[in-house]
Amino acid sequence: MSQTNNKAIFGRVLLLLVTIAWGSSFIVLKDTLTTLGNGNFTFFILALRFLISGLILSIICYKRLISIKKSTFFKGLFLGVILFCAYGIQTVGLRYTTPSKNAFLTAVYVVLVPFLSWLFLSTKPVLRHYVGAVICMVGIAFVAIIGKNEHASKEFLGDLLSLASGIFYAFQIIYISKHAENEDAIQLLIIEILTVSVLCVGVTGIFEFPLHYQEFSIPQGFLWKIAYLAVVCTLFAQFGQMIAQKYTPPTAVAILFSFEAVFGVLFELIFGKAEITYYLVIGFTLIFISEIISEVGIKKLLGLLKNKEKQIITDNSENNID
Repeated sequence: MSQTNNKAIFGRVLLLLVTIAWGSSFIVLKDTLTTLGNGNFTFFILALRFLISGLILSIICYKRLISIKKSTFFKGLFLGVILFCAYGIQTVGLRYTTPSKNAFLTAVYVVLVPFLSWLFLSTKPVLRHYVGAVICMVGIAFVAIIGKNEHASKEFLGDLLSLASGIFYAFQIIYISKHAENEDAIQLLIIEILTVSVLCVGVTGIFEFPLHYQEFSIPQGFLWKIAYLAVVCTLFAQFGQMIAQKYTPPTAVAILFSFEAVFGVLFELIFGKAEITYYLVIGFTLIFISEIISEVGIKKLLGLLKNKEKQIITDNSENNID
């Protein structure tokens, strides 16, 4: 196996681990949002999450930080603004719509990334990418929407915010794909994470605490939840994304990231927050098929199936002769 193939496999495995981390964060984040200050401290939670991860990374990689180039700094700053918009808008949207619709509408980046990749990276997607994206969105709809009976207040507003966050996530994937290979990924990541934390501190200091400081209280288990969100779901996940995207095309990144909704539901099943249904099985199957089509292609997939069928027939014939 060539070194290029090894890197491609490494990138995809790392992105899958990132997606698992993000999927696991859903239950923890949802519980933290609702129990801290009656749900009025969204950006305070995000500020802690990114500040802790940013400080840890800065301490570990301080030599990289002090040698950062001006161009890398501004690229990381811009990337941080994009990520702040994506996380902030998605988390606020989660307050007003259902978790399932939030996950589904955010995953619009699966469809957007192939087109944005063509526009900004001059990388024209092939047919299998479009087919994979459409099948993936249908699968996510089965997982997150169809058969759900949950409702929330101000759903339309929450839906619009969730959709907007998906657009920002698409731009983040494209921007990283464009610059991560030619820049120091660690330096980009440190500036990106610290930028998000500073912006979140500003929002919570200007809006949340002045209006709701009387409601602020630390619930039981808050510290370990923040630690998990900061270290696993932010530091590891953002680091993994930055490194893995060096070896993975943006269309494949988007498809792999769509598994966040799948792992989110799986963790709900594990912790007894949801029950398995036919809709989930159909959705998981469609998303898995979309990944295979996007990576392999329809023609190659059909060819592999035909060759496998011929091999089975050949083996059966030889067994009958014996």
